[in-house]
Amino acid sequence: MSNTLSSLSMKRIIISLIIFALIPVCAHVLNLFIHEEDLSMMVSMNVLTSVLIIYDWNLVGIHYNRAKNNIPDTILFFVIGLVLIRLWTWFGMSFLQVRPLLPAAETAVKYPYAVPSLLIAFSYIQAAMVNISFKCITDHLDVRSREIQAILISGILFGLVYTIAFTSLPLSMNSLFRTYLYNLVLVAILSYLYNQSNSFIPGILSMGTIYLLLMLSEIL
Repeated sequence: MSNTLSSLSMKRIIISLIIFALIPVCAHVLNLFIHEEDLSMMVSMNVLTSVLIIYDWNLVGIHYNRAKNNIPDTILFFVIGLVLIRLWTWFGMSFLQVRPLLPAAETAVKYPYAVPSLLIAFSYIQAAMVNISFKCITDHLDVRSREIQAILISGILFGLVYTIAFTSLPLSMNSLFRTYLYNLVLVAILSYLYNQSNSFIPGILSMGTIYLLLMLSEIL
């Protein structure tokens, strides 16, 4: 994002964002038949995020190679991401009264056979979905070397899209604003990790790990 030249074509960006937008839509449609929101979202997120990763395989490969070729930075910003995202999720859940996009513990108890898929979908798969999609939605923004502006724009823009797409309605304006604030800062943290490491891999690993640990702490 700190580069003025886009690495993605407009066609690829649009199709990627359509795939992202289809995830909550397909989850809603599936829930009409199975009547279990968490399982519906699990299936939709696993399947369509896999499609998104395959479709943007070259992009994922570029970021993977950047991370692999600069292991010290990858480890450093993975650890920084762990700390920042854990602190923010704690603040969001404790003070904003916002729950991240995670399944209810009761779902895991009721459907133990689905636990592995639930853990994968709502941790690393969700993290990949968020990081790839926010990269796409901000790819053509001309932010030059203005890192703070890049981070804020990412949080404001994709935080809003993420909130609208994945927040269940009806919801009071106060709750909607608190959810948006949570997502805005979360995406800003991911944008910071991306800008510093030049790869979204540390963001995927740190967000996925924190969300996985949150789910395991609730289940266990």
